[in-house]
Amino acid sequence: MSVDFASFACPAYLSVSFSAAMKRAIPLLGLLLALGQAQAIERPNILWIYLEDVSGWFGCYGDKVIETPNIDQLAASGIRFDRFYTPAGVCSATRSSIIVGAMQTSLGIHNHRSGRANFRGKDLGPVYDDIRLPEGVRTLPEMFRAAGYWTFNEGGKDDYNFKHDTRAMYDFLPKKRGWGPAALVAGECWKGRKKDQPFFGQVQLGGGKLGRRAPAVIDRAKVPVPPYYPDIPLVREEIAHHYDCLLKTDEQVGHVIAALKRDGLYENTLIFCFSDHGYKLHRHKQFLYEGGIQMPMMVAGPGVPAGQVRRDLISG
Repeated sequence: MSVDFASFACPAYLSVSFSAAMKRAIPLLGLLLALGQAQAIERPNILWIYLEDVSGWFGCYGDKVIETPNIDQLAASGIRFDRFYTPAGVCSATRSSIIVGAMQTSLGIHNHRSGRANFRGKDLGPVYDDIRLPEGVRTLPEMFRAAGYWTFNEGGKDDYNFKHDTRAMYDFLPKKRGWGPAALVAGECWKGRKKDQPFFGQVQLGGGKLGRRAPAVIDRAKVPVPPYYPDIPLVREEIAHHYDCLLKTDEQVGHVIAALKRDGLYENTLIFCFSDHGYKLHRHKQFLYEGGIQMPMMVAGPGVPAGQVRRDLISG
């Protein structure tokens, strides 16, 4: 069954105040619901492959510097979206918005990491601990749990700018938080489910924050430097390192797909692969330029036609 993206609507409580352009956009939550309806009888599993600090320099998006076969294959097996815009250029604001399906500025949760009374050893005062979602607004994991889904967050990152109970959101969290799919690859994320219970899960991949976990394999002298950056060794190092991180990310995505296939889950799992914002370069992370908020997103799984490229405006 194919999906008509123009025909669906989001829940009424998510009809918040957007700009004219964003009113015409398809919220990510609505896209999720629409794709889920394509296989409503079978209740598909839903997996978010959530990339951190990743600009879309993948082969499927036309980049020629590196080869990213696993991500490219995921895009080819489903739909690649060319106009996916994240709600913000930083992680906590973006993630707060996407997890509830509404713009963070509409819910009073927009300041970066504003929902933490204690952060990096500093007491920020009770006002930071009083930021809560409006009455009646629930997070996606809570909604899926109420619908009988098993939920997990591999990697453990949430970074939500509002008071929340992580244990009320997720059935499984890794014992150790960290970037990577180790618990998922080991099958731990879904082994606690009841027989035939569907899951809604997230796997957090470090992407641009992999650091030394991404070996330096890209020739720094051969990377392209955009004209708005100075062509100096420091800039070349940052660009090349991001390519190194993307190579490692592609490897990790391959491990995730292989684990789904090994455990017989792949054929009934809707996979969303997307980034929260761009890499830590000027005009990228923390900026509202295209490099900061126009991100890669691909969706594959049951009911999703293969080999399509869409230019619908998608946002969190």
